[in-house]
Amino acid sequence: MFNAAPVMESKSKSTSLGFFIPLLQTIIAFVSSNRYNGIMYPDEFESYFSLLWLLVLFVCVLLAFLFYLYLAIRTARRKESESMESFSLVLEGQEAERQRIAADLHDTVLPNIKDMAVAARVREICGHLMPPDFTRLSLAASLADLCGKFSARCGIECVISIEEKLDLTDVSAENQLHLYRMVQEALTNIEKHSKAQKAYLTARRTSTESILICISDDGIGLHIMPSLQDISGTGLGIRSMQQRAAIIGAKLDFISESTNGLMVRIEIFHEVKP
Repeated sequence: MFNAAPVMESKSKSTSLGFFIPLLQTIIAFVSSNRYNGIMYPDEFESYFSLLWLLVLFVCVLLAFLFYLYLAIRTARRKESESMESFSLVLEGQEAERQRIAADLHDTVLPNIKDMAVAARVREICGHLMPPDFTRLSLAASLADLCGKFSARCGIECVISIEEKLDLTDVSAENQLHLYRMVQEALTNIEKHSKAQKAYLTARRTSTESILICISDDGIGLHIMPSLQDISGTGLGIRSMQQRAAIIGAKLDFISESTNGLMVRIEIFHEVKP
């Protein structure tokens, strides 16, 4: 992958030289023009050293600025890394809590329920909370099953288009779970807010070998800023999707037009396993 660091360093150096060289040329020209038979008079000597000290001062200020810039960039990267680690820990805690609640419902509550409809609903909630076993079931099959349960639950038809023989073995189980939860959240938003008649799930490899997953509907769309560039004011579900996308390095887009539904576009790039 192209590394931007050498380019930034080269630009910094060229910028420094852009200030340094003209000043040095000025000093040389001054010294050359004020020499007479190779002799420099005291007042000329003093002027020469004044310019030299000005040059030294300028270089020191420039180095101090570059050092400050380096520290600021390093601090920003460290904070971003710590923020990602915090998000990851929070999501891990959420997954552990989901599993605990699902186990409690299944083992403690469900055996005591006599009403078949209520029991079926509790089983459905347990299935919603528990993550799929990606060692036994592929992500593609898990997504198809998720869409089937979504349609059965809310009555919204879900059209599934998953590329035949879509190979996701190069995606870690942890990242597959993040993708699964993002699709699950998108379908939940369709069920709660879209007023849609149809939903669509597409999963395929792109020409650049990235994995593209799109979830869309024919509902009312997402009522936020028209540019959809700032969705920080939206609900916890979308913020959770953003956090998951950031953790796995995926590109997440929300494409919406008024009365023309919403498309959630998730693109995860080729993952190289160690």
